[in-house]
Amino acid sequence: MTSLLDVLNVESQGDDAFVGSSSGMIQHLFGGQLLGQSVVAAGRTVEGREINSLHGYFLHAGDGRRPVQYEVQRTRDGRSFSSRRVVGLQDGHQIWSADVSFHTGEPGLERAEEQPPSRTPDELPSFMEGMRSTMGSGSEWDDLDIRWGGPWPPAGRAPDGLPPHNQFWFRFTKDLPDDPVLNAAVLAYVSDLSFLTPVLLPDGAFMWSPGVRATSLDHAVWFHRPFSVDEWLLYDQYSPVASRGRGFVMGGISAADRGRVASTAQEGMFRFKA
Repeated sequence: MTSLLDVLNVESQGDDAFVGSSSGMIQHLFGGQLLGQSVVAAGRTVEGREINSLHGYFLHAGDGRRPVQYEVQRTRDGRSFSSRRVVGLQDGHQIWSADVSFHTGEPGLERAEEQPPSRTPDELPSFMEGMRSTMGSGSEWDDLDIRWGGPWPPAGRAPDGLPPHNQFWFRFTKDLPDDPVLNAAVLAYVSDLSFLTPVLLPDGAFMWSPGVRATSLDHAVWFHRPFSVDEWLLYDQYSPVASRGRGFVMGGISAADRGRVASTAQEGMFRFKA
């Protein structure tokens, strides 16, 4: 069985080069894997600062059965911020690039949007149980407890006319090392889960509905304040616009006692077959 921490904890190859393994459970590389492994690779080159943002581009489809090579460029180390460029490659071909920023943290402005209304995790069905036939078992996903608050994903289609909004709760269920980088990497990994679904809900579809081909183009995560992924976090997703074959989604990840701890954004390309 492959654990999520095994997948995220990239191995150093020297000279700011790293390799990240894949579980091999799915043919197409999950975008969250690139996000999470990039957080760890960049974080291993920074000391005394915590990640505050990641902006990445999906350049080519990756093979989910093969490892990813990461090259980290130390673009800047200032008095309070550090920047890193991370490039992901398979067979020498660039499939991913990301800019990652780290900050010392400073006293100053402090406020947060409260957690949006939602049913509690205990009231909601398990995403992993519902998707077991699709995702299988024995993968890194078994380390996560995900409770689905939106239209039930195993269905092929959603009811027509739903608002472009989706929610789910998640938490990491295994022992987590006292490592802020791995904590942020788990959140980044989950942040890509079904993120484009709100674009399709008004048209009665999911990303996995028959005839739908959804491709992520880019992804951003902003880390606002400390959090722990072994406590329940609510992921609220909303799509304000879709145009010219592309759909845009914004997300907020929040804790009950601290409000919003992270924000996300993504654009995707959508094509449909009859």
